[in-house]
Formats: sequence, structure tokens, C-alpha cells
Amino acid sequence: MKKTLIFTILFFFLQLTAYSLSRISGIPLSGQLAHAADDISSLPVEVNGDQVQYFESEKKVTAEGNVVVKYKDINMTCKKVTAFLDSKEATAEGDVVITRGEEVLRGEKIIYNFQAETGMIYNGVVKSDVWYSGGAVINKVSKNEAIIQDGYLTTCDRAKPHYKIHSHQVKIYFDKRVVAKNVTFDVGGVPVMYLPIYSQPVKEKFPKITLVPGQDKRWGPYLLSSYRYNLSDDIKGNVHLDYRRNRGLAEGVDVSVQNKVLGKMYLRTYYMDEHDRKAGTSRERWRVQYRQKWDVLPDTTAVIEYHRMKDKDFIKDYFYREEFERDPQPDTYASVIYAKPNYAASLLVNKRVNNFFTDVERLPEADLNIKDQQVFESLPFFYKGDFNAVDLNKKFADSDQINHATRFDTYNQVSAPLRLLDLLSVDPYVGTRQTFYSRLIDTSQEKIRSALYTGVNTSMNFYRIYDCKTDFLNLDINGMRHIFTPNINYFYIQQPTVTSDRLFDFDDTDELAKRNGIGFVLENKLQVKRLNEKNEAYTEEFLRFLLGTDYLLHKEDDKRFSDLTGDLELKPYKWLFAKQTMLYDFKAKSLKSLNTDLSAKDPKSDWRLGLGHRYEKGFSSQLTGEGETKVLPGLKCRVYERYEFKGNVFKEQEYAINKDLHCWEAELAYNIREKDSHTIWFIIRLKAFPELPLKLGTSYYKPRTGAAGD
Repeated sequence: MKKTLIFTILFFFLQLTAYSLSRISGIPLSGQLAHAADDISSLPVEVNGDQVQYFESEKKVTAEGNVVVKYKDINMTCKKVTAFLDSKEATAEGDVVITRGEEVLRGEKIIYNFQAETGMIYNGVVKSDVWYSGGAVINKVSKNEAIIQDGYLTTCDRAKPHYKIHSHQVKIYFDKRVVAKNVTFDVGGVPVMYLPIYSQPVKEKFPKITLVPGQDKRWGPYLLSSYRYNLSDDIKGNVHLDYRRNRGLAEGVDVSVQNKVLGKMYLRTYYMDEHDRKAGTSRERWRVQYRQKWDVLPDTTAVIEYHRMKDKDFIKDYFYREEFERDPQPDTYASVIYAKPNYAASLLVNKRVNNFFTDVERLPEADLNIKDQQVFESLPFFYKGDFNAVDLNKKFADSDQINHATRFDTYNQVSAPLRLLDLLSVDPYVGTRQTFYSRLIDTSQEKIRSALYTGVNTSMNFYRIYDCKTDFLNLDINGMRHIFTPNINYFYIQQPTVTSDRLFDFDDTDELAKRNGIGFVLENKLQVKRLNEKNEAYTEEFLRFLLGTDYLLHKEDDKRFSDLTGDLELKPYKWLFAKQTMLYDFKAKSLKSLNTDLSAKDPKSDWRLGLGHRYEKGFSSQLTGEGETKVLPGLKCRVYERYEFKGNVFKEQEYAINKDLHCWEAELAYNIREKDSHTIWFIIRLKAFPELPLKLGTSYYKPRTGAAGD
């Protein structure tokens, strides 16, 4: 008992002594050592471990066992360390790991200066974003740069990477790029390629080299290849070299430039001396594409697009999925937009450069749009105006025919919006439109077209809150609000003094006609309150339903009601969304169009489903579906189908198998389009660089909500 008491008292005095020393020299308790610098603004190096010793005369700390060293946002773990607190330099051994944000340094031994963030790493690995760089000696020469002699690069996080990029010298610029000289690509220990230099921005998701072999009925066997170059952080692009057995060689260069003064610029070229084996013909085919977006001033933006090609089918034949489906006839134009809170002005020049297209040239077109402005401070009168001046040339494909006219169009409107009882909004307005034409179809004389506009827009807003709570079918509803917004609008457009049949058909401005009627729009919303993972309440739109039509007070082909439009959106879960739009013809008493979409995705990404139906009366009824599911660990299958009920034919089918190879991803796909077009391709790509410099495959278009704020 006495011995126990003596040891207890002795231990107490030892602790008291240690505490006193710590108060004098700045050494904290519990196996922690810190240097309290004379300058309060500098932070100390903290050392923690199972066994810690402090040497006052040398300002040195040694620690062993579960060592943790901290300085600012830098953390070091190791088995053994010697740290000099004044110089903030440490020598660490045994499974050393240093982390700063996403930057990670690993090694058997590391000599590191915490203040300068420099040091030597022996038998180690450096991680920067997706890249792992290793070697016998890594020299971290500055906070943002490391150099490795006779090292390697990889995006594989395994101790024995599936592939390596060996190099005589590797430079890592943290959070910016990696650069390697005299590199050899090794896959599974087998060298497969050599490059004199390899440079890759760490944030970029495009691979350096892309190879896509495949088989196409039109092209025969083919190989599409792309090399990604990076001349600097602001200048990069792709070099394409493609071989198609039935068409020959093709090459192209893409250049992307981002300049602080001139904005973003993109140049794309593609050329081939096409030898069509089946047709037995030979011809030159090419395209040039240029885009630029330039923020001239904070409120002024300039956009330029130039699209030139040898023939009208070039994009369709070689860039069908990538471009043709989206924009089969791209425009060449230059525009400048000047935007202010109260008005916007723009200047547009549109010039036809491909004679095989029918196009409307605007040389030039100037626009001024004045938003609603209060005329008098004491009276609720607002003015808005639209002014347009344009010189028009409609040029027809492969023809010398040109329809030309100069047009000045103005619209001026005065309105007096009112808010009644915080429930009803009433906005009466009157406007006039004057349009000058330098010539008409039936005369070369000048003519002014006039029309009067008037009407009133009314809107009401009702809502009711329901205190309902249910988790039926995992809906997670903790309250509901119903919002009902009816809009009733009267509109009148006077019969124009010049009818549209006397005008050249340049655009919608020339199609102005008499309109007199009442517009109805009914909008219903259901909003629900749900709880997030932190048990915090948030509001989400559960359902949105909108109906709208116009009732014409004057007969238009014996048709009083215009087409009824409908829009339904349903989002019962985060992973499920449904949308339907329709157009109903009252006169024919039938649907003109009906589009239905359903999109679902498993939160764990094990499967996804897209289903859509497109109906156009008398033209098409197509069912589109895509499904992807995990059939085995690391193996996914994808199916895409597009079926046309009119004619009972599959318009397109695609089947793909995707295999997860840890740091790689392999995909084999087979596509059938319009019965006679069969394509097979095979892609192996690094998961760290999922983007491809070319568009392959077809996928279901995921619908988007039309609700405000989405």
C-alpha cells in the first residue's frame, strides 16, 4: 500500500514537473511537443507520438510509434521522426505519408521542410489529383513542383499498377499538369508505345491518345485515332488520323485557345482524299469550323462562328452523331451583344458560305430591346420597345435566285400593371408595330406595314397548405402545398396593312396576321417538404401540370380554339422523373403530338432506365428506350432501341458491354441504323479520362424539368 502511495505521489510530482516545464518552454502534455515561436503570427510544428523526447538546446523533437506531425494544413504520419522546430525541417522514416489537401506524398524516408514545403522522398510516390508518380528519389523543389529522375506516371492506385508511363524525367506541377520526357508506355510490364514527351493537365478529362477500331458497312474496317496535345494551359487540341478501308485516310487538327483578351477560340479542320471503293470514285472532301466567344467588356459579348465544307453531305457522312443530328445546317455569323439591366443592343452579320444550302443572309442586322421602364415616378405606366433594322438576302441552294429587301421593324408598347388584393395581377397594354419594307413580292416600291396591338394580362395565385405526413412507398412527405395559378389574357392584333402573302418569307416577322382572342393558361403545382440526411427540411416540386389554349373571337378557317397545349411533370423520388407534353387539335378532335419521357437511375449506379415515346400525327410514332444494368461485379450491359410504329421498323438499335478493369474501362458496342448501316467499335479508355474527342454511340435523351429554378 505504501509503495503504491509512494509511486502515486512520485508520478504526480513528475507530471507537475512536466507541466511546469511545458509552461516555460512551450511543450504540451500527452506526448505532444510544440514550438511556441517568438512571432505570434507564425504557427508551431506539433509532434505527437507514443514516445516523444524534446531537446531544448537543439530545439529538436524525436518521436516514435504512431507519429503525427502537424503544421498549418499539412499532416505527416510515420513510425519515426526527428524534427527541428526552428527550421521546421523533419526527417521521417517508416511508411511516411504527408498530405496537404488532395496532394499526397508517400515514401520509406522523407526529409521535409514544412515551411518551404520542399524535401526529398526516397522510394516514394507523389499523388496529384488522379496522377500517381513514383521513383527511387523524388525531389520536391518547391511548394508546387516535384522532379523525379527515372520515374513513372500512372492513374492506377494499386501498389503494382496495371500500367505505367516510364520516363527519364517526370515533373509534377501540383494541381496543374504532369510532364514526362522520353516516355515508354508499359501495360502489364510490356512496353507498347514510345513518345519523346508527354504532357497532361491534371484537371483535364481527355486522354492523351485515343484509338477506336471498328467495322462499318459503309466504311468497312476502320481505325479512328486521336492525339491530345497541350502546348500550354491555354492552347490545346487534338490531332486526328483516321483510316477507313472503303474511304481511305483522313486527317484533322483541332485547336482550342483561351486568351484573357480575345476569349475562347476553337478551330477544327478535317480533310480527306476520299476513294470510294464501292462507287469507284475519288474526290476531295473537307470541312473548316471556327468558333470564338469574346467578353469584350463586362456587359459586351462577341460571338463568331464559321462553318465551311466541300459538300452538303460531309457532316452527315462523317460526323452524324456528333453534329448532324443536332445541327444539320450550321450558320456562319458574327454577333456583338451589349446588355444592360434596362436594355440590350446587338449587331449581327450572317453570311452564307456554302452555296448548296438555302440561307437568309443578314448584312447586317441591328437590334435594340428596351425592357419595361416606368414612365412617371408617381404613375404606374411602363414603356417597352423593340427596334430592328436588317438588310436581307434569301439565297437558294445551287441557284442564282436571290430575294432581297431592307426592313425596319419597330414595336412600342405602354402598359399599366396593377396588383389587387395581393391576389390578382392585371396588366393592360396597348402597342403599335410599324415595319418598313424596301420592296414587296409584287412591287419594287417601298411600303410600310402597320398594326395595332392591345390587350390585358391577368393572373391570380391561390395556394393551400396541407399538414400531411406519410412515408408510404418511401415518398418521405412531411407536408404539402398546392399552388393554383390561372392566367386569362385578352389579346388583339389588328389586320396588318400589308398581308403576308405580299412579303418575301424571310422569318417570323413577315408572317404577322390578325389575332383577336382570349388566352387561357392553368398551372397546378404540388410542392412537398422532405428531410435530407441531416434531418433538415427542404421543399421539392412533386408535380407540375399546365394547360393552355387560345379562344379566337374571329374565325380562322372555322377554328375558334387554337391547339391545346399540355405539360405534365412528376418527380416522386430523386431518382425518378416523368414528363409528358401534348398538342391537341380541337378542330380535328385529335392529338397532333404527344411526347412522353420516363427517366430513372439507381442511387447506387447499378442501373438506369430511359423510356420515351414521340408521336406526330400522320408522320411518326416512335418508341425509344435505353437500359443499363450491372450483371456482374464490374460488368455492365447497355441496350438502346428506337422503334417506328409507322411501318413497324426499328430505326436504330445499339447493344454494348462495358467492363470495369480497375483503372481502365473497356466497351464493345454494336449499332444498327436504318437496317443497312451496321457499325461495331471497341474502346479501351482510362477511367481518369472519360471524355472522348469524338462522339460514338447513341443514348436516350434525358428530359429536363421546365419548372422555374431548375
